[in-house]
Amino acid sequence: MRYGISILSIIPVRREPDERSEMVSQLLFGECYEVIGRKDNWVQVAMQFDGYQGWIDRKLFIKLSESAYKQYNMHSPPVLEATIMEIEIPGSGPMLIPAGSNLPGFSSEKGTLDVGGRIFPVSRVFDQVNRHHKHGIETLAVKFLNSPYLWGGRSVFGFDCSGYVQVVFKILGIALQRDASQQALQGDAVSRVSEILPGDLVFFTGDTGKVNHVGIALSPDTIIHCSGLVRKDKLDKKGIYHVGLHQYTHQLSHLRRVI
Repeated sequence: MRYGISILSIIPVRREPDERSEMVSQLLFGECYEVIGRKDNWVQVAMQFDGYQGWIDRKLFIKLSESAYKQYNMHSPPVLEATIMEIEIPGSGPMLIPAGSNLPGFSSEKGTLDVGGRIFPVSRVFDQVNRHHKHGIETLAVKFLNSPYLWGGRSVFGFDCSGYVQVVFKILGIALQRDASQQALQGDAVSRVSEILPGDLVFFTGDTGKVNHVGIALSPDTIIHCSGLVRKDKLDKKGIYHVGLHQYTHQLSHLRRVI
């Protein structure tokens, strides 16, 4: 029981091996992980995509062979761009999987996924399956407008700020770390707001001076980010200005370019 894969829409990843412990991240459909520990009915995992660690309920563990895990590392499967895909679980019924999910063994001709020999027919797809349109960051980012905020979330059913950014860039084929403080060290520095290009990452600080928020610049004066919900706001050298509240809500820290 060294490697596993998610065949559910979302698997909560918790800080401690307890259902009451906070959710720190999520595994999406098709994402795999390495088992690094066990305790009672819980499995401690390190996610293959970003190395993030946490605990999942052992009932949700599905074994993946070492050879398949290594294959994932060498050749990443397609990533779902469509907001939602509906698949069939044979003998069980339909299941919705969100954008950012991996699509192992996807066949557009057959309309199926193949996860370690388990075949999942695709019923419906809301939008394109996968395009990797690296020059269409705004088109992709705005697909998730009004998705609710959820601490630890990585899907259209609920994002946190860094989870939103990570999933958008995962669809673009760019791997970012899980937390805003980690993403703040990736890519190249951008000196001034006036130099922003679409897709640049914008980081913000709180009272402690530590990075606590991230968003995606759409232009030098517009940002899309998840705060309460995925929304567009005004951006300037001070930070984020919330038009509805008539106030600044986030203090600018720095800018990074990862595209």
